[in-house]
Amino acid sequence: MQRRRWYHRTVSVLTALLVAAAGGVAASAPASAADAPDKFTVSGSGYGHGVGMSQYGAYELSRQGYGGIKILKHYYKGAKAPYTKTPKRIRVQVHGPDPYNFSGYGDSGRTTWVRVSGGDWRVKKPGKGTVAQGSGKVTMKVRIGNRGAVRVKVGGKVYKGDMMRVQWSGTNYWRSHGKKAVATIDGAHGSYRHGRLTIVNRKMTPNITNDVLLNTEYLYGIAEMPSSWGLNGGGTALRAQAMTARSYAISKHDGKSTCRCHIVDDVRDQHYTGWNKENEGSGGRYGAVWTKAVDKTTKGKTRARVLQVGGRPVAAHYFSSSGGRTGNSEDVWSSRLSYERSVNDPYSLRAPGNSYASWTRTITQKQARSLFGLNKVASIKVTRKWSSGQVRTLTATQPNGRTATLSGKADQMRSWVGRATTHGSMPASWITKIRGS
Repeated sequence: MQRRRWYHRTVSVLTALLVAAAGGVAASAPASAADAPDKFTVSGSGYGHGVGMSQYGAYELSRQGYGGIKILKHYYKGAKAPYTKTPKRIRVQVHGPDPYNFSGYGDSGRTTWVRVSGGDWRVKKPGKGTVAQGSGKVTMKVRIGNRGAVRVKVGGKVYKGDMMRVQWSGTNYWRSHGKKAVATIDGAHGSYRHGRLTIVNRKMTPNITNDVLLNTEYLYGIAEMPSSWGLNGGGTALRAQAMTARSYAISKHDGKSTCRCHIVDDVRDQHYTGWNKENEGSGGRYGAVWTKAVDKTTKGKTRARVLQVGGRPVAAHYFSSSGGRTGNSEDVWSSRLSYERSVNDPYSLRAPGNSYASWTRTITQKQARSLFGLNKVASIKVTRKWSSGQVRTLTATQPNGRTATLSGKADQMRSWVGRATTHGSMPASWITKIRGS
């Protein structure tokens, strides 16, 4: 999530660490009078919240010869990534109501459609076995009935139960050496070559999980970093991303009873598109680069490299690029995490292809007045910064010298100021200059 999906990782919001910080208004000695400009140009750099690993920074470090573990040690204090025992499977919610109570996320409605193509398929009812089976392309209507049962309609017949499952050939669940079929769900983020789909009723909406192997099948579908980087010196950055994503998933493996899942498939956790990621590029060329990087960190279905701090996997955050230094977690949100300390990050600014090394946004005079609660705004200045260089306080001045300040945590400032721009958002809170015109 104006954004490329692999960059915007706000895993911060997904772990509920964000809090609002109050702004204030104060009087000061009169400043010299000046005409109020029609607009202000905000110049800055970076993309994302700024906590943890900078993905463009990891890319540049990889190009400089850093290994994947060394990259992690740079961005996460006390980090290690040993081979360790892991859970075998993970259930990813790919359709259904939001289990986190975040507004604007999740699915609603009693009906969706599941499609399978490229091989064989079957519908199973736990406790009863296979109730329908066939070959070739098929469309299944999935609906929650009036009494709450899951209803799957295929071939003109309806099959129902408290839980229903859809399986297809070429997977660990069925006919592993058969044709490699692919399943899709209307409205979902991805498509699914691996695993199976499990369907239950939640809030009269089909709640569907893709049940896959954690170390490989799940990570193959994580769309958080461009696979093409591996063809341009960024192979160890991909490995660092794989270890970080695996650690995050394991840290969430206690599960959520509300969705019978461990994790969801978007920025509330990690962006999972399944086969879309694994098969990207002509003939899956780029996807193969990514899956190779994942495999380099994996020894088996229950053993792989995992980012750890203090001997435990952590919900490590990552983002696209910084303005030259990452942020302390408590400066960006609220909680202090020992492993997410501010570190020097000139690398993301040097990395090739980083279109957010510098950017501008526009605030109109009207938007500036609304943001600061002043009658007119003659100038806006950054008057305080966090240790990362992210904005902490902005001070606006009227022509008559009256001032107003806006202060907050770095990610809150990004949100407040971003909403006041003509874009309606701002890439990051590393603001270098604000100029009136």
